[in-house]
Parts: sequence; C-alpha cells; structure tokens
Amino acid sequence: MKKVLIIMLSALSIFLAIGVSDAKDKCLVMGLIPAEDPKAMMEQYKPMKDWMEKDTGMCINLVTATDYAGVIEAMRAKKVDFAWFGPFSYVLANERAGAEAFAVGMDVKGNTTYRSYLVATPEAARQLGISTPLEGEAGMKVLAKKLNSHKKKFAFTFTDSSSTSGYAVPRYYMYKAGIDPDKTFKGVGFIGTHPAAELAVKNKVVDIASDNDVTYPQMLESGKISAETNIVIWRSPVLPGSPMAYRSDLPENVKSVLKKTIVEVPRDVVTGYGKITGYKIVTDKDYTIIKDVKKVIDTLK
Repeated sequence: MKKVLIIMLSALSIFLAIGVSDAKDKCLVMGLIPAEDPKAMMEQYKPMKDWMEKDTGMCINLVTATDYAGVIEAMRAKKVDFAWFGPFSYVLANERAGAEAFAVGMDVKGNTTYRSYLVATPEAARQLGISTPLEGEAGMKVLAKKLNSHKKKFAFTFTDSSSTSGYAVPRYYMYKAGIDPDKTFKGVGFIGTHPAAELAVKNKVVDIASDNDVTYPQMLESGKISAETNIVIWRSPVLPGSPMAYRSDLPENVKSVLKKTIVEVPRDVVTGYGKITGYKIVTDKDYTIIKDVKKVIDTLK
C-alpha cells in the first residue's frame, strides 16, 4: 500500500505541474525521467523542445517528476504524450502505459548503446583486489567470489528501481552470479539519481554503487569525482540506448510528425543522455533484451 501511495503522489506532482496550461492550450506534453537533477534536465531539454515546436507547429510542455515511476504513471493517465525513458523504464511504460519507442539518441560515431557500471571507493576496490573493470556475466561471477570473502562488509546502493543501468541490469547479473544483495552487503539502498550515486561513493557514504558509462565520464569531466575516488570495478555488456516513446493511442499523424522532427533536430540544439549528436528511429523490438531482463527482475520482487 505504501509503494502504491508513493507512485500516486509522484504522478500527482506531474499533474499539478501541467494541469491548467495543458487543458487551456492542448499542448503535447513531453516527460523526462529524472535520471539526473530534474531542474537541470528541464533546462537541458528546453532548446530542443523549442526547436521541435517551431518545426512541428505544435506547442510542447516539458514535465518531469520526483522519480521514474511518476513519469510512467503520468503517461498511463494520459497526462504525458511522449517521454524520454531509460530502457528499463521504457519497458515498464510499454506494459503499464502503452508506450511505443520511436527514437534513440546516437553519438558522433552513430552508436546508440551504453553500459551499466559498478563503482567503488578505492578502499573497497583494493580490498576486493580489482584494478581494472570486470566484464559482463563472467566478471560478475568473479566479483561474487570476491564479495563472498567480505560478507556484510560493504554498503551498496542502486539508483532508482526503474533504472536500467542503476538497478535492473546490475541486479540481473548479480542474480546470474548468485549474489543476493541483502545477504552480501551490510546495507542496500536506492539513492535516486546517477550523479547522487557517484557522489555517495566519492564521499564514502557507500562503498559500492551502480551507475553507467554516460554519467561516470560526465562527472569526471566536471571534476565532481576523479578516477582515484571512484573506481569502476564492473561493467555490463552493451545495452540498447535510452529511447523516446509516445503513447500508442496518439493519432497516427502526430506520431509521424514526432518521428520526422526528432531525426531532424539540428546538432547545435539536440539533447539526450550523454554526448548525443542526433536521433535515429527505433521500434519496440529493439528492447527485447531488456524485456528478458525484466522477466528475471519480476521474479526477484
């Protein structure tokens, strides 16, 4: 009951943010999951939103929420028309709100993938004997053996329970390696955003945290962390990138307009997760691997 109440309150925060203006001008509403600071994300996406408005001739309102579930529930309630999701939150939105992936950001080389990380304090990395990142499922099994020698010694945090790289993927590989977080770590929590996870490691609030290869280098470049304070000890195989998705019940002409405009956004205003230089069209089938991950995650709850 408590979990349901939290989700309802998160969704309500979006409803209040868009309520009167949405009813008045019938703008499309674009949602943003709060993978990073919500206010900063709103500012980051505004130039692209403004360009899309001019290109389509349709007004667009930007909204976010206090957590990923708030955006998903707002789309389910038809208070959000299209949104930027992470791969796992997209799969949740696909099931709960009829979301359909239509575009994904790509870097200068045309890559649309990323990786999940586990990041540790230098003390934890040293005690575990890890100086270079362990890789994939095999690497997580190696980490499991190392952690088994340090039961209940390290504090660990995920980001958000709807995050791909911050929860679903590391939890999936932990399961495959026989790691039960509650039995392995002295404490397990959810800290909210990826930057918060990195700062928790830097400040030694936790010993190990989940993140990804988008936020980690951003935090390095900004000087908020360093390669000496935050050590990458594991990384996942490549994952499909974070998609834009619209509600399946939107008019087909609106869907077509959104697909057309998103791939034409100029490079100087294009925005996404990481160093995005443009968008390419994708479909729901591109996220089959994440749906397979979710099947396992569902058995762990």
